[in-house]
Amino acid sequence: MKNLILAACAAIALGGCASAPGEPTKKGIEKYAGDPRLGEETNKICFTSNIDGFSMNDRDTVLLHDGNKRYMVEVTGTCFDLENAQSIALDDTTGCLTPGDSIIVAEAFGGSFGSKRCMIRSIYNWDRKAEKPAETAEPDAQNP
Repeated sequence: MKNLILAACAAIALGGCASAPGEPTKKGIEKYAGDPRLGEETNKICFTSNIDGFSMNDRDTVLLHDGNKRYMVEVTGTCFDLENAQSIALDDTTGCLTPGDSIIVAEAFGGSFGSKRCMIRSIYNWDRKAEKPAETAEPDAQNP
């Protein structure tokens, strides 16, 4: 019994250390700072009917595919359903997608059945041919 109590106290103490505040988590387009694939900010994507797919979606951003072109779109705040989106639609007022327009997100998993609107904050060009930055560099045995 004594060992069980000590184990529980140790787990609580270690859990407290793990949840200590550290470096804030980057959100939105900030996550891609320094990524060579992130291009210049653009104020619109015209011919939105050409958008034929999406990827890399999380709570703050989504990569829209337009044939060979790609656009990283950041939404305002946090759009919880965007991370688990099964499909998306674009709600633009002028035929061009601009900041202030919305992405309509539909998901079938994660608790919600229906659609949610996520307002667009910014749009960036995305160069998928640029080299993706290394996640973690493995030290070379010969050159530490």
